[in-house]
Amino acid sequence: MRHAVDALLDSYPEATLQDVYKSMFQGRFGVAHMLGSREAVEAYIEREVQLCEGEIVKDGGVAECYLEPCGWRGDYVRVDLRAVRDGVMTVEELADLFVRSAAYAPRVDDAVLEAWAEGWNTILEVCHPRLSLVDGYACDSVRLAELIAGGEYVVHHSRRYNECYAPHYRIVHCSLLEE
Repeated sequence: MRHAVDALLDSYPEATLQDVYKSMFQGRFGVAHMLGSREAVEAYIEREVQLCEGEIVKDGGVAECYLEPCGWRGDYVRVDLRAVRDGVMTVEELADLFVRSAAYAPRVDDAVLEAWAEGWNTILEVCHPRLSLVDGYACDSVRLAELIAGGEYVVHHSRRYNECYAPHYRIVHCSLLEE
């Protein structure tokens, strides 16, 4: 857990606790909450690819890879849509991986969501020294706790993260990339 949180905050120093939560949630649940029809997925990817700007930059240089882990478990990665823009893969290939990844998502019921809430609290405890230094930590931790207590689990990236990094990606299960 610590390594995943450290890697995310090292790569994205403007990330908030909300952004850490989003990555951890994506790493646990994948894409099931985002699916529509296959055609809608392709159309959305096509539109969003047009918004991708610049190179993928990490640690002061252009990244060699279009993939980034989600969470700490190693089940899912974010595939940057610049991979489509740059001709590494097609819209159809990414849409296929995205749609097929939904089969790997856990069935969400009350017990799974309760376990997620406990898992998130464990992340907060284990990673507290680093997370407590994140700007807005206190407010975000209260807001996230209220959302979870109210049965809300899915969040978007923070406004600050969107402004600083303009993320455009799709979540894919790692086992599908090995094919």
